[in-house]
Amino acid sequence: MLVEIILADHAGFCFGVRRAIERALDETAKRGKLYSQGPLIHNRQVVDGLRKKGLEPVDNIDDVPPGSTVMLRTHGVGPSVYEHAEKNSLDVIDATCPFVARAQMEASRLHKANYLVLVLGEPDHPEAQAIREHTGGHAIIVERSADVDFSSLPKRVAVVCQTTQRLEALRELVNALLGHTTELVVVNTICDATSQRQDAVWAMAQNVEVVIVIGGRHSANTTRLAQICTDAGKPTYHIETADEIDCAWFRGVARAGVTAGASTPDEAIDAVLQRIRKCERELEASA
Repeated sequence: MLVEIILADHAGFCFGVRRAIERALDETAKRGKLYSQGPLIHNRQVVDGLRKKGLEPVDNIDDVPPGSTVMLRTHGVGPSVYEHAEKNSLDVIDATCPFVARAQMEASRLHKANYLVLVLGEPDHPEAQAIREHTGGHAIIVERSADVDFSSLPKRVAVVCQTTQRLEALRELVNALLGHTTELVVVNTICDATSQRQDAVWAMAQNVEVVIVIGGRHSANTTRLAQICTDAGKPTYHIETADEIDCAWFRGVARAGVTAGASTPDEAIDAVLQRIRKCERELEASA
């Protein structure tokens, strides 16, 4: 039996990721060796490919030799990285996603206006951490309203978002804050691409029996897509490569959904589609 494959709209590279990778390929072709402050994007296979081209990720900006070229990751960095680069004569290529840069700017603006800034995001994620650093480290990163100490909130509170957050999570946080502060400013910094992907994958999940989500395991936006499909009650498998697919996932399945995170290249999606077709043949042969 043939499995009908439904590929979700807006799967794969978003604007910010495609922009960064194209810039990385162009710069490595011109310059040869350069460095990135952390992995450029959250996709191990793409990062490994860029390393072979000459883009070497480093964990700390201090590890970049003075006078070298450094590319700043799409997730953004704090002001101290820019300061270090200037002091050490580093040539900076800023690949920060424009949506992330806006979140940083808004957080900084609101902090300077004497608001307590809450960043709706994941405390361990580099994007949320960089946004916080643009407030001088004063912003508080929260994943949900339960993380907020309502008893200590000042009268003026502002909310910005890690760009890969769900709109439902923002609504829930804002509703919880309304009764606990006098002045609340909310800046929705969730990027358009994120919202489009999440809406598309929810719609797709309603019409399939199983979902494959392709993308890095450290990718926040990919993990969120997988969670949406799980919440929709569908068996969901988050994979990085087609090699991870188990053909048993498709036994008795008439319709399968496929989506991919914003850092997933087209070739990874194509490989998954080909693997599913191969599984069809294997299952038919074993029937």
